[in-house]
Amino acid sequence: MKKLYHIKLKAGALQYTIFISVVIALLIVAFISLTYVQQRLMAKNKHFKNLIELTDRGFLEADLQEVSYNTPTELALSSEQKSELTAIKQHWGIFDIVQLTGSHSKEVFTKTAMLAGYQSKKPALYLQDENQPLVLVGNSKIQGKAYLPQQGVKRGTIAGSSYSNNQLVYGAIEKSSKELPPILNVEALKKKLGELFLNELNDVEPLEDEMILVNSFSNPTKVLTSSNTVDLIGARLTGNVIVYATHKITVHQSSLLTDIILIAPEIEIKEKVQGNFQAIASKKITVAQGSKLIYPSSLILVEKQQSPSNARKNNAQIFIAKNCEIKGVVAFLTNDKKESYDAHILIEKDATIHGEVYCNQNIELRGCVNGSIYARGFVAQQFGSVYKNHIYNGKITSTNLSNKYAGLQFKSTNHKTAKWLYY
Repeated sequence: MKKLYHIKLKAGALQYTIFISVVIALLIVAFISLTYVQQRLMAKNKHFKNLIELTDRGFLEADLQEVSYNTPTELALSSEQKSELTAIKQHWGIFDIVQLTGSHSKEVFTKTAMLAGYQSKKPALYLQDENQPLVLVGNSKIQGKAYLPQQGVKRGTIAGSSYSNNQLVYGAIEKSSKELPPILNVEALKKKLGELFLNELNDVEPLEDEMILVNSFSNPTKVLTSSNTVDLIGARLTGNVIVYATHKITVHQSSLLTDIILIAPEIEIKEKVQGNFQAIASKKITVAQGSKLIYPSSLILVEKQQSPSNARKNNAQIFIAKNCEIKGVVAFLTNDKKESYDAHILIEKDATIHGEVYCNQNIELRGCVNGSIYARGFVAQQFGSVYKNHIYNGKITSTNLSNKYAGLQFKSTNHKTAKWLYY
């Protein structure tokens, strides 16, 4: 009978074997978990990338002009689209703010843009037909397509200074109509200037000295107010912010304003101010020498209708001083249709507007507009006299404006991104 030999293992060796088995098991579980997490992250990144592409396509392909204001609207870009795309639009001064939100498999991505009106072929000048010709004097120049009254354009002389260029218009000429093309958002601008505006808002707070505030367009609008007048010395305000004053707002060189709106009867922009904002007033806007407003900015004066007994002593006016540079929109809007010899927008010598100037009264152009002018008429106040429908040393050149520029919204224009808003 064979003997059976029993081999005895030490307990330490058994523990070591179990430890190795547990480590291997943990490594296998960790590897499986890591693989699972990687797959989930890859799927999540793919969905997120698709949502980014979807929102980009939405801004390019969707008809955002058909989206209702302040109401979420679902967009459909194609029949194969599995993700949801929702748009919400709000008035923002003369422009619009649009947020597109894509969602898929619990992933959400939102992209926000400031939109404006786009024309691929912009006119240099649209002068309302008031049965008077346009008269060019001195070193004036119109370069680009011009819509003019039936009487056309002719050379003129003021105090011995005659028109000095060879051609009257360096571009095509077409007949204008009895009315200027109406722009959109005007009613929204009038509403913001109304006394009931503040009563409709919940997030109203007092403006503090040297206040610093950044508010996303994903949040409710913050309205900052102060009694009577607002002085923005040292203020740093960015985004979805409205500064509202019952009398006057003053912007200083130390003010750092980005994408916000200023609303007051009178707005004064001091010397050498730099920023990107919209100023909406009902009586007066003045821009002092050396100020530079970057695109997309706007200066909008919406004149309130006044009764004959309260006729204004000083004309409602937008005044842009020498060596100023405005990139965006300058507009004077009134319901007063009486003929006037006053200058409602005055652009001084060596001041430059890159964009559009719109005035349903009179413009006095001594500087340069690289873009388009829409006007009921022009005046030239020289040597103690006022010359109706004269341009004296003013220049309008549509060919110098970037083809990417978007500004005033007309019924015939399309939406185009003026600026992406990353906050």
